[in-house]
Amino acid sequence: MATRVIGRVLATVDVPIEMARSTTAAALRQTGWGDKEAAMQADIMVSAELCGNNQGLVKMFQPKLMAPAPGAAPPAVERDALASAVINANQSPGMLAALMAADLACDKVLGAAGRGGGSAAELPAIAIVGAYNSSTSSGQLAYYAEHMAKRGVVGICLANSPEFVAAAGGAKPVFGTNPMAVGIPTGAGAPPFVFDMATSAIALFGVLTAKAKGEPLPPGVAYGKDGKWTTNAAEALDGGAIATFGGHKGAGLALVIELLAGALSNAAVLGQCESKKAAKSWGHTVIAIRHEALVDGFGGKAASVLAAVKASGPSIRLPGESSARIAAQRRAAGTMPIPKTIWDVIEETARHGLK
Repeated sequence: MATRVIGRVLATVDVPIEMARSTTAAALRQTGWGDKEAAMQADIMVSAELCGNNQGLVKMFQPKLMAPAPGAAPPAVERDALASAVINANQSPGMLAALMAADLACDKVLGAAGRGGGSAAELPAIAIVGAYNSSTSSGQLAYYAEHMAKRGVVGICLANSPEFVAAAGGAKPVFGTNPMAVGIPTGAGAPPFVFDMATSAIALFGVLTAKAKGEPLPPGVAYGKDGKWTTNAAEALDGGAIATFGGHKGAGLALVIELLAGALSNAAVLGQCESKKAAKSWGHTVIAIRHEALVDGFGGKAASVLAAVKASGPSIRLPGESSARIAAQRRAAGTMPIPKTIWDVIEETARHGLK
């Protein structure tokens, strides 16, 4: 089997989904992770791969980068209050910190039913949890928002990252791709609505891939070091920058996420460190909303809005529909395509460890 990746056909292998998850976990254990941490990271990456997201198993192509950082320790809660908390990731991966933050925020608003304790009258309607000092990206942010929505709350997830994105042409990079994701329950037994987007015009992975293959970037997504538009990926990476989506509106949203997911979470702060990349302190801010505290029948109301939008035109596609369709098809088949070069590395690492 083969799949097309930005203009080039890349050989893939069909791998049973559970085999992909268990073999990836085995490979992560070989890099130094314990059973629990390896299983969590494997599930997050396989879930992204399952729906065709580029934040999936590509992370395993260089397994040494997935090994625990020197001196890393499990994430720990540093500040804890009724409706808020701060997690020090202790240089653990963003995946572990973000999932811990998502669950802790849910626990605070759900109480005993959600492992947090307390009656509904005593529980906050909204909880916010920040996480900082993680050493890597959290990957597909939709995973955490969907996880929260499946637990019955509205989940809002924000993340900042190192400097790759400029606020405008001619400016130096200051933002990361700074994604946001929202998960909204739509009623008992129904899949949640999930919206996930980066505030950059193109993913960093897309620029790196274009450079590796010598292919041009789409117009209007990156700047060269002279501050002018470029379609040359090497120019964008060598002193240039990625653009925000949507001009000044995208730049404004990227700035908001930088403030809320970077500064508010206690992660690396622009102007207070040499660079966010050197500081290696990625930030996340997660918000959980217990909708029952505000309105009755929210799931049905949300489903009604989504149905009305979908029915408003013949070609309307709701956010997340394509990913959900791909994931459903692959679950029905029981297998998913994985680039052969990546799967070979995962299997080799699972068997023999790091080289």
